[in-house]
Amino acid sequence: MSERTPEAIRMEIAAERQALDEDLSNLQSEIRSVAVFVTAGLVVVGLVSWRRGRRKGAETVWKLVK
Repeated sequence: MSERTPEAIRMEIAAERQALDEDLSNLQSEIRSVAVFVTAGLVVVGLVSWRRGRRKGAETVWKLVK
């Protein structure tokens, strides 16, 4: 039989849940910062390919997004 009390198990679960919440928060902030760079990259590709023509530029961006 386990030597841990129910209260000790609850405390371990709460500590693990708090650590997971912190990890999730850090991951979400990293995703937000990466999304900015991805968006900026798509804008650059769109502007560069726009010189080849508006329709061609839009097609290029659509292919990258898809």
